[in-house]
Amino acid sequence: MNLCRTVSISTHQAASDNVEEKILESIDAFINPPLLIAAGIGVLLFIFLLIIKLRNTAKSSFIFYIVVGLLVIGAFVTFLNQHPIYFVFAVIFAEIVVLPYLIIKAFDNPQKREEKKQAKMKAEQTAAIENSDAVKAVIAEIEEKNQRLLEVNKDLVSQVSSFFSRDNSMESFLDYCNKLLTEKVSADGCVILIADDYDNLLAVKSLAGSFPPPYKLPDDLPHKPLRVETNLRFAQFPLKDNIFGDIFSGGEAVLIEDSVRDPRVYQNGPEDFLKCGSYIFAPIKQQEGVVGLVALTRLPGKEKFNKQDFNTAVIITDAVSSAMKPLYSFLAYAEHAELSKDGTIASKYQKDMLPPKLPVIPNATIGCYSTPVEGVCGDYYDVLVSRKDRISFVMTDVAGKGMNALVVMIMIRAILRLTVNTEQTAATILSWANRGICNDSSKLDHFASVALINYNSTTNEAQISTCGNNPVFHFVAAEKKLKQISTPSEPMGVEKNTVYSDINIKLNSGDLIVTCTDGLLESLNENGVQYSSENLQKIILKNCNASAKDITNKVKDDVKKYCGTAQQYDDQSLLVIKIN
Repeated sequence: MNLCRTVSISTHQAASDNVEEKILESIDAFINPPLLIAAGIGVLLFIFLLIIKLRNTAKSSFIFYIVVGLLVIGAFVTFLNQHPIYFVFAVIFAEIVVLPYLIIKAFDNPQKREEKKQAKMKAEQTAAIENSDAVKAVIAEIEEKNQRLLEVNKDLVSQVSSFFSRDNSMESFLDYCNKLLTEKVSADGCVILIADDYDNLLAVKSLAGSFPPPYKLPDDLPHKPLRVETNLRFAQFPLKDNIFGDIFSGGEAVLIEDSVRDPRVYQNGPEDFLKCGSYIFAPIKQQEGVVGLVALTRLPGKEKFNKQDFNTAVIITDAVSSAMKPLYSFLAYAEHAELSKDGTIASKYQKDMLPPKLPVIPNATIGCYSTPVEGVCGDYYDVLVSRKDRISFVMTDVAGKGMNALVVMIMIRAILRLTVNTEQTAATILSWANRGICNDSSKLDHFASVALINYNSTTNEAQISTCGNNPVFHFVAAEKKLKQISTPSEPMGVEKNTVYSDINIKLNSGDLIVTCTDGLLESLNENGVQYSSENLQKIILKNCNASAKDITNKVKDDVKKYCGTAQQYDDQSLLVIKIN
């Protein structure tokens, strides 16, 4: 019975397996069409990928080719062997292949990738440019130019040291450069002009050879070679409305091959020596800008300047610019050293000339101070008790620096000390001093501002005369008002026939007479603003009841506080007289 049951179960199991196998066979038979469709679509995709690659219409990774190929192969193998497991493995392999690509793309930075790509392309382009014949020719030309510039610089630097010890160092150096330019460029003439920053002019500093002027000559100048050359040798040109000034302001070198066709060149003819040929203009440049101009010419009838001549002139001019820098520095240092030496000596003698002790004056007190600036030493004050009815107060500001100012100061001091003992008025005494200074035949600058105050202590009257711009203030105690009684006039030493005027005032108890040099009023603070007479008057009015000495100290402290750490460029002197 059990055996029968077992046989029955086995028969039933076999029947079930046969059914399942038939079902699977029917399913496998049904999957064939999709496999063929998938394989066909895969082949189609592969073809389209190839077309995209060949036509370069879009970017496609080689990963897609592998994935599509695996799927197509899996579909065909499954169709031929009727085992879907092959297609499953094909899908798994395709996923394994595409997975790293997707991971990389998921965490990729397109910007960096694009930057790397651009850098690579730029490097390739640069390499291609550098390897081109045209670029190589340009580089070779630049290297040759630099080599020539180095050679010229070397020669000029070695030569410039020989000009340091000469009296006219810069003029001698420019003459040497003029000769060098004329020879190297085969020019008929050369002019070197240097800019004057103070007057905004170009001045001729060196002239050699024949140089037909390319600017309009004065109408009253005779057209004779010597007169025209003299006019050019000492000429000065504004920085516009003439060929020199315009090219200087433009800051670029200019080649004029045919001056007849260039409207910038003025034709002064018809004389042959005035006819213009070709020109080269090259600016002399320093770090602070254009400082000068080189002009070269070839006369008509000769070969015109060409590009090579132009490049040679520019190279030599650049070398001249480089060589001028150390010469300028040396001259500035030498001038500063000389001024410092002169200033030290002048300061010593200036202090010796100031009154060591102020005299006691009936009915009046005096306050004064003088703060010299290194290297200037132009201020001088004095108190001269000449007679019972005359006490002379002097405040002087001499133009110039160092020993030059000291010599003029000594001359003025000596003349005034001799003349204040006379019966002459203050204006007459200044006129005498002015005539004596103007008659001096030395090359020193004689200009000076002087305030002379003659005070009569017996009548409390003052006679005041000024020349230049030393102001004199009068404080009227009864009115509590301070006013400037002097007016600017022509300085001493300009014209010997200058006539000065007297100012006569009556003084009362508490009145003040104040005079100072312009160095005090023009003292600068850290913002570059001047102290001015308004600030001086405020301090005087505020302290009008104090003694003359105290008022002087108050002004001194106020000026020092106002200026702070700002550098000053002129001596500061003040004299205060108070009537008791």
